[in-house]
Amino acid sequence: MLTFTYKLKKKAKDKGDYRIIKHGQVAEFSLRELNRNIEQVKKQAKEMEANAKLQEALAENIRRANPELMAYIRKLSPKKRFVLTMLSVQENKARQFKDQEKESKKILHMIISEDKEVRKQLSL
Repeated sequence: MLTFTYKLKKKAKDKGDYRIIKHGQVAEFSLRELNRNIEQVKKQAKEMEANAKLQEALAENIRRANPELMAYIRKLSPKKRFVLTMLSVQENKARQFKDQEKESKKILHMIISEDKEVRKQLSL
């Protein structure tokens, strides 16, 4: 775990406005490493493009492998097809937001812990 130290830079009337300096983490890199990062991001973009094509191909395979389902969907009115699609989208979004909520709570916990550590080290 990274260890940080905190130093009071400037006091203010309200402790909430104190300026604090955080020590303990410095980033150092070379242009070669920066270029490697650029290449890595380019590679990731190509992978995402390939994954998108793969997902579309899988969707098409599902359509072909389930002609009875596709026939059922085609029999639905445009409104019902839309509702069915929206239901699927909303369920997926709900799962994504729940995952993001967990991540946000984890980050919040880390920030609260840091706040306590700052106050402890600076006796605030």
